[in-house]
Formats: sequence, C-alpha cells, structure tokens
Amino acid sequence: MSIINRYLQREILLPFFYALVVLVFILLLGQLFKIVNMVVSEGVRVWDVVRLVLALIPKILTMALPISFFFAVLVGLGRMVGDGEVVALKAAGVSPYNLFKPVLQLALACTFMTMLVSAWLAPWGMRQVRQVTFEILQEKVTLALRSQSLNLAFPGMAIYMGKINRENGRVAEVFIEDRRHGDHPQTITALEGVIVGDRSSSTLLLQLENGTIHEYDSSQESYRVTDFSQYRINFDISDLLGEEGQVKLKNRAMSNSDLLRKIALRKREGGDPFGAQSTLYERFTQPFSCLAFALLGLALALVPVRSGARFQGFVFGLIFILAYYLTSMVTEYLAEWQPSLVLFFFCLPNLIFLSLGAFLLYMKQREAEISFGSLNKIVTLVKNCCSLLRPSRNQTS
Repeated sequence: MSIINRYLQREILLPFFYALVVLVFILLLGQLFKIVNMVVSEGVRVWDVVRLVLALIPKILTMALPISFFFAVLVGLGRMVGDGEVVALKAAGVSPYNLFKPVLQLALACTFMTMLVSAWLAPWGMRQVRQVTFEILQEKVTLALRSQSLNLAFPGMAIYMGKINRENGRVAEVFIEDRRHGDHPQTITALEGVIVGDRSSSTLLLQLENGTIHEYDSSQESYRVTDFSQYRINFDISDLLGEEGQVKLKNRAMSNSDLLRKIALRKREGGDPFGAQSTLYERFTQPFSCLAFALLGLALALVPVRSGARFQGFVFGLIFILAYYLTSMVTEYLAEWQPSLVLFFFCLPNLIFLSLGAFLLYMKQREAEISFGSLNKIVTLVKNCCSLLRPSRNQTS
C-alpha cells in the first residue's frame, strides 16, 4: 500500500502547485489594478509595489491553499478514474477508504500549512502592508493631497492647498473645512505649513504656521476665532486607502497574543470583544476546511466515467466551494447575532461539510450511486429553455 499511497500523493501534489499559482494570481488581480494605477499615475517606485504585493500574498494564501487542494484532489483522482486505474485498484481490493488515507495525510499537511499562514504569516503581512503604505504616502505627498484643487480624500474634511513643494513637503495658502467634530465645525486658514510623517503612530501630520481657526458651537450658538503660530492636524492613512486595518494595528494585523490581550481588556472594561474574537477564531478554524475539502474531493472524483460525468465533479466542486463560503458568511452574521456561541458558529461550516463529505464517501464505499437528481433536473430544464429561445435554422434563413 505504501507504493500506492506515494503514487496517489504524487498525482495530487503536481496539480496542487499549479492550481495554487493560478489561484493566487487570480486573487491578486483585483489588487494589481490599484497598484498599477499607483505606479502609472502617481509615480510610486516599482520596488515599493513589489514589497506591497509580497506582503499581500500571505493573506491570499489563507483562501487559496484549501481551494487549490480541493481541485488538486479532483484533478489527480479524476485522471486516475478516467484512465481506469481506480477500477484496477478496486479489483485488487483497494476500497475508497484505503484511497482516503494518503489524501488525509496531504490534507493534514495542508491544514498545518494553512494554519501557519493564517495565524502568523498573514498578520505579519498585514503589518508589512501598513508599513509599506505609510512609507509610500510619506514619500509621495501627491498620493494624499494635490495642489490647487479641492481634496476630499479624508472623510469630514475638505482641503485646499495653493502650493506643495514635492521635495520637502512644504505647503502654502492652506484652507481646511473640518467637520469631524460634529457640533463644532472648524474653518482653518494658514499662510504655510509642512507635511511630516509620524512613524510611531503611522499617521501624517499637517503642521500649519501663522493661521486662524474659525469655530462655531451649535449647541451654545457661539462663534470663536483663534489665531495661532503653529497648529497640527492628524490624517489617518487608512482613510486614504479606503480600507481599515492597513495602517494601525487593527484586528487582522494584530498578533495572536495582542488579540488575546485585547479580548481580556474588553471583557474587563465591559465592552464587546466580538471583533477580536471573530478574527482569532477565524484564523484557527478556517484551515480545517482542507479536511472537509479532502472528503468532498475524494467522493466527487470517484464518480464513474460516463458521458459528461467526468466534468460533473468539477461542476459540483465549484458549487460546494461557493456553498462553503456562503455558509461561512451566514455563520459570521449568526455569531454577531449570538456572541456567546461565536466559536461554535465559526466551526459550523467545517462540521457541516465534513459530515457531507463523510456521507458521500460512505455512499461510495457501499458502491451506492451518488445522485444529484434535483440539480441535474435544473440543468436539463435550463438547457431546454435555452434551446427554445434559440432561433431555428428555418427562422434565421
């Protein structure tokens, strides 16, 4: 059996690496369009872009590893089914349960690798994204503010600057409408200032000089004018990116120990620790999807080869992947609705699909047909409708 196990594992590993590379590239495409725009339009250095892409890969791998393994099982075993090798193995007394042993070994290795990425490398990558983004925005002021135009990149603020020195960050003729304080809107004018970066807090500071603050208090119906020689305004870089958690150490960028401390602190203060809890539980429950996908992949790949059946496993594989992540989204909402059961809800998708995979594998062990009759009827109905809508040759002629 050791020879058969090694042979089957080799048949799975090669498609796994191919699928992983393709899937990572596909998932990166959405970010690459934004990054290429930064290079072309804003003049960001290519090396900074490379660093940003490399830092994003660990987070992408948390999703790509289980899906790639699932399709690798379908491809590897599907090829053996198509060439009649599985029939020969069954004739030699090798049951589907025996075939599951080498698949389970690879699934455990994939689970361990995914957990390593999810729990440690992905948070580290998010912190690197924060650092690289801060360096880019610090060096390229034009990414944040543009001269002689109204800048609305920061929520609650409208900023106008007459001149910006690209080399030292000096600005002149500054006008700011600041409505971040609710009932105390401010209008700030200054003759000049300088944009500096505060690396300790990962924020950009606009240090204004020789200006005036006009403030209106709607609750007391008062108006105040203040002259200043120096005045600082902090900008949150996450507002520029449109994504929270890439600059400050938000939940997804925190280490596991930081999340545990945050959960304990929130509980002591009587606050809601759901955000930190959900992030922590997601890191350690999502990798077990590899086991569920191993069971499902083996059961779907062992479908007998008939007309169209060889591709049926891929079709239902896509359906199961979509169903898994839709179930994960639903359970996240349920966990938010019932925070006391947050761990159970994050484990629920894996439990459901592990049970489904075990049932389908049990059916294959008993040589029972796995019927997808309802879905096949839907597919047939759609095909019939399309054939009715398609014009006949007599009508087109």
